[in-house]
Amino acid sequence: MKSLRFFTLGAAALCMAVSTLAFSSLAQAADFSSHKVAVVYFSLLHNRVHGNPDAQEGKSVGNTETIARLIAENTGGELFALEVVNPYPEDYDATVDMARDEQNAKARPALKSLPDVSDCDVVFLGYPNWWGTYPMAVATYLDSGALKGKTVIPFCTHEGSRLGRSQGDVEAALPDSTVLDGYECRGRNVTDEGTPAEVKEFLNGLSLKALRSVHKRIARVGAPYPLLA
Repeated sequence: MKSLRFFTLGAAALCMAVSTLAFSSLAQAADFSSHKVAVVYFSLLHNRVHGNPDAQEGKSVGNTETIARLIAENTGGELFALEVVNPYPEDYDATVDMARDEQNAKARPALKSLPDVSDCDVVFLGYPNWWGTYPMAVATYLDSGALKGKTVIPFCTHEGSRLGRSQGDVEAALPDSTVLDGYECRGRNVTDEGTPAEVKEFLNGLSLKALRSVHKRIARVGAPYPLLA
């Protein structure tokens, strides 16, 4: 009987400890209501020539834009799309070649406008993984200084190369900003039923403590092929 009593007490204590830990984790989840959030993204769908509707497979929203919208919905962030002055070719292979040439040349494609996020302290930065990193149009925005001193959280879509080296490239491009570990989603999965919950889980994992600390680490290098999303 005494052994049973001790077991019962021990089990109750364990349950209390687990409950306390769970509550502590929830309490540390990021509360974006105390932050001014922007979601800046580049998506190929609205940055290419649209001569043939079939080339877009009936899409009205690109992969990266889909994730950007989910992040905005969960954080109250304002959406900003990066658009190039000279759009990419309609032909997929031609766009792949152009993206590679821009990267090799360290090109900075002109943007129609630079999103003004001066009143924001947290900025989510989205892009497709092109040849292992972000498109050079994103580099144009990074070079503008608009994100200096802000907390920046990358997110990308891909077809197998995940974040590639883009995490490290964003950190290197923004030495005066706080860059947190980013989120990645395979392009073919962006409209899956479970993706909204996955995005929410990622956001809830961004603790307030993390929002005040810089993550410096070795970049993850992925497969050298792009997702043009």
